Amino acid sequence: MIHQISKRMMSWDATVMVSHWLLAICFLGAVLTQDSEKFRLVHVTMGYTMFGLVAFRLIWGLIGGKYARFSSIFPRLKKVITYIRSLFTSHPEKVIGFHAIGFLSAYILLAVILTVTISGYLVYEEIGPDFFEDLHEILGNLLITIVGIHVGGVLIHAILEKIKAKAALQPNALPSRKRPYQWMAGIIVMVVTYFWVMQIKI
Repeated sequence: MIHQISKRMMSWDATVMVSHWLLAICFLGAVLTQDSEKFRLVHVTMGYTMFGLVAFRLIWGLIGGKYARFSSIFPRLKKVITYIRSLFTSHPEKVIGFHAIGFLSAYILLAVILTVTISGYLVYEEIGPDFFEDLHEILGNLLITIVGIHVGGVLIHAILEKIKAKAALQPNALPSRKRPYQWMAGIIVMVVTYFWVMQIKI
């Protein structure tokens, strides 16, 4: 199953891959510290980091690699419908990079993450009415739900792909491939690490 998930990620460049897993780490950290006053700064730091990563991802979608650019994977309703229909046939569509449904879900996740982090900033800085605190909690729970659906969908898709691969007697070896933009991924890791150290003062 890990093989199938990795196979789906082979078209990601190093920047997208690192951003994806840093977002996952920040999300987990934010969830684990959401009700803790002691670790409130950790919660806030994870939120700020998520906002920064999403902002960078939006910029990278305009200037990044071929499969990271929004212009190359812009979802159209017709394409989504075609893809969904193909899933119920013996020859489902194979698309390099984000397929239509995956990209739509990514857009939703990015939008929710932005609204959660912005509302969290307003709450932390005590800007605006008390309603923002309730809004932040509602959006946070929505994000948890969407991430749960996202992870479940990835696992289900990986299982189905594994079953199809076995039925077709396809080889399981992943092709060797060096991900591009590793230097940019390294910069992201260094910037995030530096921010964490300065923010939490480890």
